[in-house]
Amino acid sequence: MIENITFKQVDKALTLKAKTFIMQECYSNYSTRITTKQYKVLALKLDKLIKDKNNAFFVALNEKDEIVGSISISAYDNRIEVLKKYYKNENLAEIGRCYILKKYRRYKIASKLFNLATLFALKKNYQKLYLHTHYFLDGGFSFWKKMGFEITYEEKGIWETIHMQKLIPAQPYEYKNLSTSYMEY
Repeated sequence: MIENITFKQVDKALTLKAKTFIMQECYSNYSTRITTKQYKVLALKLDKLIKDKNNAFFVALNEKDEIVGSISISAYDNRIEVLKKYYKNENLAEIGRCYILKKYRRYKIASKLFNLATLFALKKNYQKLYLHTHYFLDGGFSFWKKMGFEITYEEKGIWETIHMQKLIPAQPYEYKNLSTSYMEY
């Protein structure tokens, strides 16, 4: 199955398909925990993320050219109040929207998407990666621990939010099985 997966950075031609995938996966994972208004804000944020050259959005496509996975990387916007004491004037990138369709999990697709995001971070001279996940998301926390992220702060309550970070290595990882067209970073 993995041998038929290709990886691409979202461009104008892939924008609608990528937004549709993200919105569907977001709803699948969060359902009514997020309000209709919040979904509208997310859709606008995705537009900005995809258009801004300082950010990147990567997708994995199957042999039918259907998106089966995604990840984003963007400059952290300092929007989370409890984290302001942790991240002051840092060159920090945020990893987000990492979704893999259930049928395609456990094939290292998320790892390859994360490698692309890390390579982009190196190109943009980010020094640290930030993300947050939730304990109720299937496999999210354990995956990010395997990727080398450490807990910065945990929030209790209905969201069970875990804020995590990782220093970006000075040397890029070795990227295997990715075609050269995605190595332009």
